[in-house]
Amino acid sequence: MNKSYFILSFIILIRCSTTIHSQQSIDAGSIDNHLTSIYKKFKDNRHDYGATYGEARDSILIRFQNTLAKTLRKESFLNVKYDSLAEHMRIISSKDDKLKIFSWDEFNGGTWHIYNSMYQYKVNNELAVGFLTTKTEDHYITDNTEVYHYQVQLIDNDKYLAKAYGTHGSGKEFYMFRLLSFNDGVLKDCDGCFNGDDKFMYEISRGHDELIPQYNPETKEISYHELVEGYINGDLNSPSGFMDSTGKILKLRYKNGVFIPLEN
Repeated sequence: MNKSYFILSFIILIRCSTTIHSQQSIDAGSIDNHLTSIYKKFKDNRHDYGATYGEARDSILIRFQNTLAKTLRKESFLNVKYDSLAEHMRIISSKDDKLKIFSWDEFNGGTWHIYNSMYQYKVNNELAVGFLTTKTEDHYITDNTEVYHYQVQLIDNDKYLAKAYGTHGSGKEFYMFRLLSFNDGVLKDCDGCFNGDDKFMYEISRGHDELIPQYNPETKEISYHELVEGYINGDLNSPSGFMDSTGKILKLRYKNGVFIPLEN
């Protein structure tokens, strides 16, 4: 073996050892900071669609999603406290400690916000991981699941009521309730449990917090304002595009696996 070959082999060995050590060093104590650093890098490059290969916004975002998914599938990371990551996104957990949901902004630009969500669910001593946002290979499906989830309630045996927020711009925002349960290997929405719909979506004008729908865990009721079409200066020929409250409160009550309207 000549001297040059020996030196080259030694350099390759050192690089491989460094890479292995680097991978092993991403342990439960540092994975929170590691995930945070990737997401922060994405935020810093969110306007860059044509950077060096692997460093453009979408490449970094994919890297974050893949790293998060791998992390959530590892039992050794089950008790990680995501304190640092929680400063940049919403992370919620169910009271039975089975379900955890991560929601983040993908900063697509404009007032139409795209939020993405990934869940971790403990089932039969295994960890199931997936997305709560419907997406094809190229784009999001416009089924209003591009929301961030900020509340979750254990409402029934292994059934979870999640409350989420989203906006499509134009001065409007919407709130969504989803009844989630684990079936066929994935966490999915109920089938027609909100008065015939799979989800309950409620759109209001931005800034009207008094109109945000509420859930009462004691009565298992969703309450919301009755809305009607608004008109500019009362002119019935000039709809404003926004809804006004009539002052009447409507309710959906959970019973036997579904939410049904309460009669007034």
